[in-house]
Amino acid sequence: MKKFKYGVFLILLGLLIFSCNDDDGYSVGDFWVTTGTIIETGDYFYVVTDGGDALWPSATNVPPSKLEDGMRVLVNYTILGDADDSEIYDYYVKINGTSELLTKPIFNFDETTSEEVKDSIGNDPITILDTWFTDDYLNVEFQYGGGWSIHYVNLVKDTENLTTEEGEIILELKHNKNDDPYNYLQWGIASFDISELKQAGQNSIDLFVRSLDKEGNYQYNKVLAYEYDQVEIEPYSKKFSDTPMTEMVE
Repeated sequence: MKKFKYGVFLILLGLLIFSCNDDDGYSVGDFWVTTGTIIETGDYFYVVTDGGDALWPSATNVPPSKLEDGMRVLVNYTILGDADDSEIYDYYVKINGTSELLTKPIFNFDETTSEEVKDSIGNDPITILDTWFTDDYLNVEFQYGGGWSIHYVNLVKDTENLTTEEGEIILELKHNKNDDPYNYLQWGIASFDISELKQAGQNSIDLFVRSLDKEGNYQYNKVLAYEYDQVEIEPYSKKFSDTPMTEMVE
């Protein structure tokens, strides 16, 4: 586990300070920042991090009423102690703060998509820093230049340019900066539900992920293996937050 104590990190609307420390001891002056998913249990909740740790909030600054089951969050927490081996949790923690991550489905371009809609999705530069899977979400860490306006970020599948020559499904991170000037570098994470890409009779597909840089060239250009249980494909239906992307989080 990586412990953060000093440095600069954007969360909640403020800058938090942290750095790496490999000490196994726990202190109320230390905190971790990571992505995870809210799990409701009765009138309370716990957090499962993308690294697989289950965090039980013995104390929290976040009212449970502000959270929903399945919500994707950036969570700031302090470890209070290790849980017993007999329990389903890994750590007792204090939740210092959470910020909901942008979650949304893939946006599909097809023959019915108007040029106006495509323009609204945008072709402005955006840099992919990292990607990882959490269940049926493809999480994308990115950065872009901006100032004050609302920005929009989408993961697009284009049926007219669906796959690479090797058969990988192309997914492009699209960005509309809404004519916002490049005043400073902004950072963000978004979780995109890709369950609609599951194919009956298979338990994995290859994805080719890319985005446009400021020179108009594709960057990242990585093949990712999306693995899932081979199950009967259900009709696609999920609830998503529709909060527009401003900075990293709101």
